[in-house]
Amino acid sequence: MEKWKNKLKADPIPWLLESEPWTKLRTEIDILDTQISSLKIKNIKKEIINDSKIVHLIQETSDWLPVAPGRNNDPKLSYFKLRMLSDFGLSQKDKQINEIIRKTDTHKINKLFAVRGTPPERPKKGEKFQKPDPFADVWHVSPCNSPMITYSLLALGCNNSSVKNSVSEIADLWDTPQGWFCHYFFVNSQFKKLNAGCPMAGLMALEVFSQIPELKESKQSKNAFAPLEFHWKIKKSIYYFGRSNKFWTLKYPFVWYNALYLADVLTRFDFLKGHTLVQEIVDWIENSQDEKGRFKPTSMFMPYKSWSFGNKKEPSPWITFLCCRILKRWYSQ
Repeated sequence: MEKWKNKLKADPIPWLLESEPWTKLRTEIDILDTQISSLKIKNIKKEIINDSKIVHLIQETSDWLPVAPGRNNDPKLSYFKLRMLSDFGLSQKDKQINEIIRKTDTHKINKLFAVRGTPPERPKKGEKFQKPDPFADVWHVSPCNSPMITYSLLALGCNNSSVKNSVSEIADLWDTPQGWFCHYFFVNSQFKKLNAGCPMAGLMALEVFSQIPELKESKQSKNAFAPLEFHWKIKKSIYYFGRSNKFWTLKYPFVWYNALYLADVLTRFDFLKGHTLVQEIVDWIENSQDEKGRFKPTSMFMPYKSWSFGNKKEPSPWITFLCCRILKRWYSQ
């Protein structure tokens, strides 16, 4: 038996293969190493494309950023939905996905994919904060949204000139351990005090670099990891990111900073093999399983309550798959 399977109390793989089609697909590809070109994979892909949840998710994502987000961790944002479609195994070859890709390419700033909205500005003395028009045709880029669009496009198999330019820009912006920092007024004073980058920005950059062989073990990847390591060592909240119960949670989609998200990204890198930060999270994942080797969501986003990862009362096939893939990566290399 593979070493990582010894970390499970029982084998959940047969259960995963009888579950929702996107979990079946990713289990076949990422856990069982089934060839993507196989007939089995092609048949499961047909199931996914025809599934009502996926059809609805594609339709929602096609309505690309119709309003500016009121907060960056809103799970209903278009780029989080695009990320879900890429996680589930869809590609640019699937129907309607190319139209979404075209829309992501409509607004770019400095070769980076932009999102609707105005960056926050400090009100001038004596002035009241004026809430911007969420429907205004105003766009911006920031380190905790633009990289996710880039990553999702790469995961969908899209590597056109726009994606390549975006990857190059992100790599240039992570030429130092402080990396790409938004410097918004409400965090800039802490940045000057700590001289440390943003953990969320680093995490999203690492996702991008994990898809590019020449960047995966590069200086840029190590720089992007630096804010996460700093946050772990300092053992207190920085830039609104903490390590409370909200961090230690099995929660999907990957919208904001939590342990499952970190484990999913950090276990992709050879230079982090054996790092105590990652081992700490992997140990926590192992201790979260039930007697059948399955994993139950410990938190949920209400817009996804009808999905298996939105039910805290029952083990989730998708959450279980994610945990199994993390264990496989960590213990198999």
